Amino acid sequence: MCGETAAGKTTTLKALTTFIEPRARIYSVEDTPEIYVPHKNWIRTITAEGKADMFDLLKAALRARPDYIIVGEIRGAEGYVAFQAMQTGHPVMSTFHAGSVNSFIRRISGPPINVPKEYIPNVHIVAIQQSVMREGKKYRRMITISEIERYHPPTGSIVTRESFSWDPVTDAHQFKAWYNSYVLEQVVAPTLGMEKEEVYRELKVRAAVLREMVNRGYFDYFKVYELVSRYIEFGLEGLPFTVVVE
Repeated sequence: MCGETAAGKTTTLKALTTFIEPRARIYSVEDTPEIYVPHKNWIRTITAEGKADMFDLLKAALRARPDYIIVGEIRGAEGYVAFQAMQTGHPVMSTFHAGSVNSFIRRISGPPINVPKEYIPNVHIVAIQQSVMREGKKYRRMITISEIERYHPPTGSIVTRESFSWDPVTDAHQFKAWYNSYVLEQVVAPTLGMEKEEVYRELKVRAAVLREMVNRGYFDYFKVYELVSRYIEFGLEGLPFTVVVE
């Protein structure tokens, strides 16, 4: 989750934790305790001055073999460890100060983080969030969601693909990756042993579930987690309402 100060990065990161499989073992690493995870198998670690910094806690997280590692914010040398975790197959979620995908790539590969560009494609998704003004009021909006596809050695560049974009005129999002998503087709489908058509069909069903939750006013953090968990375990039959998939 990327954005400038007060863009809502941590809030969005917390919201995303409700979609993690309910039996997952989660390990969070923070300077300041801001993240709350609703899962039972959650270990929270916080830095202690002179005793343990983010770098130390992330190394300890790897030894704990969690299913997910959540880093409150990547700012320094701990970023290199986070990428090492991704290299070994650990899903990592974090926030980062950057206003664009290109800015994220420049900052993550430069000092003091110094992640080699060859490692950057271990990040599958970069979401850019921003504080915007509309009709004299301040709102937080997801500006873009991009997929990082690969490293291109001849030019030393990173190939990216924009999946979602926000239209400031209509205040609506456009999904550009329908049957054109590198992550869904080359990462998710092989991992789950699914055909790409199955993945897009499941995406359509989940979008319908979320729309129905919004229509019914399910915005409470723990209620959302409960409904998502029921869907993960029982499918549409486990939900307390009927979902129409268009």
